[in-house]
Order: sequence, then structure tokens, then C-alpha cells
Amino acid sequence: MKNCTRHMLLACVLPLLLACAKQSPEADADAVVPQAPTTTEAAAPASKAVTSEADWPAPDETEKDGPDAELMFQIGDMDNFGFGFPSGFDPFTGASTPVHAFPFHPGDKDADGTDRIMVVSGHRDAGGDGYTGTTARPDNQPRPLRVAFDLGNVELRSAALQIFVDDFQAPSWGTRFKATLNGTELPMLGTTLNALDQTGPIGKLITLQLLPEQLPLLRDGKLALLIDDPEHDVADGFAIDFVRLLVNPKPWRYIGTVRGRAVDKHSGEALAGVLVSAGNTSETTTDAEGHFTLERVPAGLAVVSGSLAGYLADSKPVDLVAGQTGEVELELEPSGKTADDLGAQLDKQAHVDLYGIYFDTDKATLKPESDDTLNQVLVLLTARPQLRLRVTGHTDAQGSDAHNLTLSQQRAEAVVAWLTDKGIAADRLLPEGDGETRPVASNATEEGRALNRRVEIAEAK
Repeated sequence: MKNCTRHMLLACVLPLLLACAKQSPEADADAVVPQAPTTTEAAAPASKAVTSEADWPAPDETEKDGPDAELMFQIGDMDNFGFGFPSGFDPFTGASTPVHAFPFHPGDKDADGTDRIMVVSGHRDAGGDGYTGTTARPDNQPRPLRVAFDLGNVELRSAALQIFVDDFQAPSWGTRFKATLNGTELPMLGTTLNALDQTGPIGKLITLQLLPEQLPLLRDGKLALLIDDPEHDVADGFAIDFVRLLVNPKPWRYIGTVRGRAVDKHSGEALAGVLVSAGNTSETTTDAEGHFTLERVPAGLAVVSGSLAGYLADSKPVDLVAGQTGEVELELEPSGKTADDLGAQLDKQAHVDLYGIYFDTDKATLKPESDDTLNQVLVLLTARPQLRLRVTGHTDAQGSDAHNLTLSQQRAEAVVAWLTDKGIAADRLLPEGDGETRPVASNATEEGRALNRRVEIAEAK
């Protein structure tokens, strides 16, 4: 689904094919049914026999002590965007659904934001992919997926999100999806969505484990998940069938393995010590030869991300069926050393994490070795006199929340003070401190903590 012509052809032909299939008594014999998983854990039976839409949990249903979590809260019905799943099909095994037609529209009982084509709000001009060309505002405006829930006496120790997504194509269209949970950005979910280049159209399951620092977002019993790109005029339409919030998830029933290697994108040399994660569900670091293995990865579209200080993170999707092994090569590009590099990265991804700015331990005092990176930011601002930057400090999770929030604000202000001392107008720089609230990696390891300690610059509009 890379262009409108292909989309339009599918829109015309697929409804006819689907109609013929419904009239054919042999249609069920040709239904796509996933192969039996090859591992004992992957083959664990579902809580119910999945033979029709009625067998799935109802929209907004709460499941207590089910096969997947101590509590499960669901947004939307599991019906493959209204087209239904083949008999016996289970989307949690990672198997691909049949191609479905479009456009499609939500029914009266569909949860808001599900079974609906949405087009990023930054899109203004005509044209684009088939989803964009066959829908219009305000019907295709992105909207949050909401659910209110009651934890009861259950202690919130961990949480995960499972989302059945369709037609996310950020690499093809240049979209920069941003995902927020109750108004707070989820960097890993944004990274996951921006790595997907789906076609078909075919829906797939993605799974994301929330980090401990993000759990307080759920303590008030409300979830509002918004996915959008409000800043870029790109014609990328997408859809979501259902969302599941798993509270205190149990071991994943449908799993696979991902093996791979991390290399320097320019030299091809192996990179050791790269922190590799699949949506925070499985994590490891590369060995001396750059190799890694992720075990017990939830089946579906597993987006594998590699991060290393001094490099731009790389993320690649792996189509992972339960019981199977996927392979991927991560190519990490050295982070910008010059103002031109920083400008190019800012244009490409809207923000840049600076790991070349150093402070005294637990203080906001800049170390002299920060000057090289700060000077390049200065050159960038001088070369682009209209550019305004939001300078955000981030910390790891060591220390109290309040202390880290104050420390990160002070460090951002120290960077701004350095730049204003060199002649940059103060109204072009907005210092902010997010403390430990926006981690990009787990704080359970030193590698993860090092990635979370950073100064971020982003264009302020």
C-alpha cells in the first residue's frame, strides 16, 4: 500500500472478492489459520476456543485473573476492523490476517478510536495513501482511545499494552508518530510505530511493556492513549482494532526468539555493549562481536531497538510468529559531531538526544568536556537565526522523583545559560526538566541508566 493507485485498486477489487468468498461453501476451507506453535509455552491453550467474534472478550470488558494478566482491560472489540477473523484464527500467535478491503467505518457500538481510519492531524494537503484518499475530516481526525478501570485491591506492580495496528507506514511517508498516555509521551511506543511499514492492508499485534517510571500514569484508573503526528504534513492513514491494558502480566503465552547483530552503519564494524530491547518485553546487550539474542519475545510485530551512547538508536520490525526465530541487523549511525549533523538529525526526527554534555555528579555544573557539543549547538543556532529550541534535561531513576525533577530543570537551565552567555537570545531557548519521567530505556541496568541521563534539544514552535 505504498501509493494511492494500489490502494484504490484494492478498494475496488477486495469487496468483490470478499462477497464471492461469503457465497462460496468452500471459503472456510481456504481460510488462513496459523500453524501450530512449536514450543510448549507458545502452544498453551487460549482461555476460550476462538471460533467467532463472540468468543473474544466484549469491548471495555474487564478480565480478572485471566491467562495473560492479573487484570485485563480492553478497548474495542476484536473483529479485525469489522471484517472478522477466519475461523480458528488467533491474532496473538503473530500470524498474519488475510488482506482486508477499505475504506471501513466504525459501527455504533465500536469504541471511539477503534475500527476507524485516522489520518495524522498534521496533514493538510490533498493526496496521500489510500486510507487518506478515501476518507475526510473530521471523521478521520485522530482521537484518543479511552477506558476507565478499577484496580480494586490489586497492587499495580507492572503493566503492558497490546495494540492491534493497521497500515502504519512512517518510513514510507516520513511520519513521526508521537504516542502519549494520559498526556505523557511514551518514547518506546513512538519508536515502535515509527519503525513500522505495514502494507496489505493487514493488521498486526504489537506489545509494549511499560517502564516502572510510567506506572504512576495509571494509578487514577484512567487510560487515554493518543497516537498522532500533529507537526508534519504527511498523508499517513492508520487504524487500530483493539487495545488491551494488562495489569501485572503473566508470562507471555505466545513467544518467539529474535537473534541479530549490531554494527556501525558507516564502517560495518561490530558494536559491543549495545542495549537491545523488544518493546521493553525482553532486553539484553550485544557481545564483543555485536551479537545478541532476545528470548521470550511476544509474538506479533516485534520492533527491536538498539541504543548506545554516541550513536543514533536504530529500530527494525521483526514479523515474529509464535515458536519461531526472527533475525535482524541493527545499524547504528554515529551521532552528530558537527552543527550540520545536529541540524540534519533535528530535521529528520524533530529532536536530538545529546550525550556529549556532562555534569558534575548530582549537580548542574557543566564539565569542560561538554564544550565541544555545546559549541556545535551554538553554531547551529547561529546558522539558523529563526530556530527556537526546547532544551530538556533528563535523569535516571536514582534518587527521589522530586530531586531528579529539580536537578534536570537546573541542568537544562545551565545549558541555556551557557548558550546565552555566547550571545544567543534567551527567548530562543526554553529550558525544561522532566526528571526521570521520560526514560528511553530501563533503569535496571547501568547501560539503561546511562541512556536516560541526557540533554534533549527539540524545535520549539
